[in-house]
Amino acid sequence: MTHKRFALIVCLPLLILFFTFVPASGTQEHSTWVPDYWPTTAWQTSTPEDQGMDGSYLTAMDDFIDEVDWGFAVVSSTVIKNGYIVHESYYGTYDETHRRNIFSCTKSFTSTLVGIALSEGHISSVDDPVVDFFSDRTIANMDSRKEAMTVKHLLTMTDGFDWPEHPYGSGSPYNQMTSSSDWVQFVLDRPMAHEPGEVWNYNSGASHLLSTIVNVTTGQYAHRYAEEKLFGPIGITHYDWGKDSEDNAFGGANLRLTPRDMAKLGFLFLNNGTWDGVQVVPAEWVTTATASHSTLNDRTGYGYQWWTSPIIEAFSARGYLSQYIYVFPSLDMVVVFTASTNYVEQDILLEDYVLPATGVIVGGGLPLNGDLLATIIIGAIVIIVPIVSVSVYLLYRRRPSLSSS
Repeated sequence: MTHKRFALIVCLPLLILFFTFVPASGTQEHSTWVPDYWPTTAWQTSTPEDQGMDGSYLTAMDDFIDEVDWGFAVVSSTVIKNGYIVHESYYGTYDETHRRNIFSCTKSFTSTLVGIALSEGHISSVDDPVVDFFSDRTIANMDSRKEAMTVKHLLTMTDGFDWPEHPYGSGSPYNQMTSSSDWVQFVLDRPMAHEPGEVWNYNSGASHLLSTIVNVTTGQYAHRYAEEKLFGPIGITHYDWGKDSEDNAFGGANLRLTPRDMAKLGFLFLNNGTWDGVQVVPAEWVTTATASHSTLNDRTGYGYQWWTSPIIEAFSARGYLSQYIYVFPSLDMVVVFTASTNYVEQDILLEDYVLPATGVIVGGGLPLNGDLLATIIIGAIVIIVPIVSVSVYLLYRRRPSLSSS
């Protein structure tokens, strides 16, 4: 066998499989599915089976919540497939009209307002320096690092502030901020601990600066801007939103919504920022906001105030005491959980019940991101095929010829 023929045997399968499995780009595509209707005034319901799901898994999830030791603290579970509510359960005395504090899920709403303000030209760029929006204030602990902090750093939680966020205790910056007479000034005055962009660090104060930047640039309080540009178009008509001493909505928490209205933000992002023919949020913002800008561990990343995953086709808004909005673009599905404990194991609910109901059988993890799956397949092929080919070639060369037998 010639060297050229050997090279062809080794490389041809690799080339064929490469062009078969490797995606055209490294960006996860969002859904191209178009809803049958828009839930602006109300969600429509359907059976799981009519939307291609096995409802027995969702019934089993309710049974599990009733039995597990932390289940008593689960308030609601809502599954929306193809735009229809296929499962909705409220536990205890709650129902679909109950508005609750969604805590840090609020951050994803705040981020969305920044994206809208950017698209309307109120904010020129996410690379704008934060201190430029507060030129009328005298800011303490000013240094080159604070001057270099941008809107993007606030969005990605890489602002560099010295901010050990703990919800309890007098030494918590969070509590000091919310008990101060001027929340914005308190955050701006915090000393710096890192260069912006260097370290990911959770900071609700940074989220409040984003809300205030919306106010400063649009001339409207963030909640009023939301009513006009976000809540109004997608049909959120009843809400409460906690405010600071200057009457600006707290960008980091304290938005109160029903689970059905929480799901509307997920549905908006599932549909690439469009709602009933209107581009409420730029599609480019949806893609960028839900991409991983920081990788925190092998299952979790962070975007623009959205939690992401390096390995699964999902992104989420997450709040204290287990408030969750999950979006699964490849499944055209939005899942919402609300609760009153930090011990809800939402991965169990998703991996053992919700995802299997769609036909996705999970083995130790959520569905792999298509790009990563292709990379794993190609990596295995690159290793295995040459080894097999070389082994066959060597065996062929060592085999006695007919003339010598």
